[in-house]
Amino acid sequence: MSAGIFFELLWLDLFPAGTYIPPQALLSLIGTLTILACLPDADMRTTVLVVIATLPLAYLGAWIEQLYRTRQNAGYNQLLTWNRKGNINAFAPHRLTGRALVEILLLNFSVLALCLVPLLVGLKALQPWISGGPQPTWTMLWIAACAGAILALRIRKAYALVAVSVILGVILGL
Repeated sequence: MSAGIFFELLWLDLFPAGTYIPPQALLSLIGTLTILACLPDADMRTTVLVVIATLPLAYLGAWIEQLYRTRQNAGYNQLLTWNRKGNINAFAPHRLTGRALVEILLLNFSVLALCLVPLLVGLKALQPWISGGPQPTWTMLWIAACAGAILALRIRKAYALVAVSVILGVILGL
């Protein structure tokens, strides 16, 4: 749940409006949870590395979804042609829907598998090197992810307050 909160806060500012396809937080979340399940001895340092490593998956997922939507326009055009002609024997809309569901399932599973294998191998190789040092917490990650929530406010005073708070936090932390 902590990883889900992180990704939701991070991309809170980017909501789907019109033709904009936001980053797929779900792809990053599934990637994070899958990799962490494959690394049973992962501590918070490894978790932070996994979360950062899976962030690009969200943008990759949005790009692939955009390409897939463009491809699906051809199916939509077939449906419009079928509807205008009125010939019910020539085209079956349920086949179009079934094919689209199978395609998106196979596409998403393939992308997830192709992305997770190299990430998992790389993170398993890096895991012994990142041991030691300070342990971050989920609270630290949530605070970093709140940048998306603050950007969603669209109020300059909120931006200034956050900047002053960060500067004071850094100064007082030294």
